[in-house]
Amino acid sequence: MTPSSEENEFLRVALAAIPRTTEMIAAFPAEHRAGALEVAKRRYMQAAAEFGCTTADSERAVDAVMRELQAQVEQQAISQGKLTSLLRRLTSATQR
Repeated sequence: MTPSSEENEFLRVALAAIPRTTEMIAAFPAEHRAGALEVAKRRYMQAAAEFGCTTADSERAVDAVMRELQAQVEQQAISQGKLTSLLRRLTSATQR
């Protein structure tokens, strides 16, 4: 099925916002990220409707955006964990 022009425009804007949205969600403590992702999904559904997408188009587009967002949030969390671990090791090494 070919996406509508509204769906294409929504996807263009939503995908462009993923880096900033990822930053915000990854900044939450791990136990709150699932809730933040649910809020993001609701907001994306509202935005898709405002772009004029049908319900079916909205669901399909938001599912695609959420898959990418979740992958980016997971990657960001892994990277932040590695950086925090490295910082702790470096700090403890300099305090010896």
